[in-house]
Amino acid sequence: MSLVLALMTSGCTFDQIKIITGCKQDSMHEMIYQTFGKSADVYENIRKYLNDEQCLRMWLMISKLNSEFGLKLFKKILYPVFICIFTYASLLFFKMTLLHRVQTMFAIESNLTVISFNVTIIVLTMVYVIAVIVLVLMKIVLNDSNTRNFFYQWLHTRCKDNLLTVYTTGLFSRMLKECIKSGISTQKSLEMLRKTSDYPFIAFLAGNCLGKLTEGNSFNDSISDIETDSSFKFYMQMGFYEHNVITQLDNYCEFNSEYLDFKLKRLIDYFNIFVYFQFSLSVILLYQVIQIPMSIIGSML
Repeated sequence: MSLVLALMTSGCTFDQIKIITGCKQDSMHEMIYQTFGKSADVYENIRKYLNDEQCLRMWLMISKLNSEFGLKLFKKILYPVFICIFTYASLLFFKMTLLHRVQTMFAIESNLTVISFNVTIIVLTMVYVIAVIVLVLMKIVLNDSNTRNFFYQWLHTRCKDNLLTVYTTGLFSRMLKECIKSGISTQKSLEMLRKTSDYPFIAFLAGNCLGKLTEGNSFNDSISDIETDSSFKFYMQMGFYEHNVITQLDNYCEFNSEYLDFKLKRLIDYFNIFVYFQFSLSVILLYQVIQIPMSIIGSML
């Protein structure tokens, strides 16, 4: 995290940051530009609508959500991925070394346990190959704007509150909240968000909402029709009803962090089921294969 974001995180105001860093206005722009790093184009876009302090506050919220989500995902998936890879590698190692020797030494050609062992390795290999192919295809799909937007819509249609939708809505709500707090118009807010090239799904949502506004729909109806999670629509409806959208957006942002944790945990739980099933099956098969020579020796005595 850069010095500017670190100071904002610690509670410093924008004026205090200027004093601490000793930056003049031009130097401050340069420091903020460096803060955005590879996303400097985003800064150039949003500073047309927001002042530097608002730009930084928006970027701080986005960076916080991204870093927290990335760190939680890494921590939760690291161990099961290790177990998965270790188990599969152990099966392959056993097949290429010990199993071959056992078959040669005891002249075992067809045995139900050996067949089950080989079939398990083939099935697991197919699963991992398919998983890699799917990841490569997703990478290709997400690189093209048309297929990316189609994928987002298709996934939202199949499961409205999927992890991608909840994550994208969280980013969208945080950026929208800062725009509304700054006092710029709804249309300008959506125009700004539509140009956030580093976050194409946010640009997609903003473009859809802006399109519905230009068709003559109210902001309330437009927000309700775009591809966000159902909780966001509920909080926005409450905000319109109570004439306090900013407060409800604050409430939603807090809820979104917890909801995102829940969605991530459930996804990891599904993956853990597969991992532990693979591990248990591998242990059983390895034990049965090891028992083969012992059974043969026992029958010979």
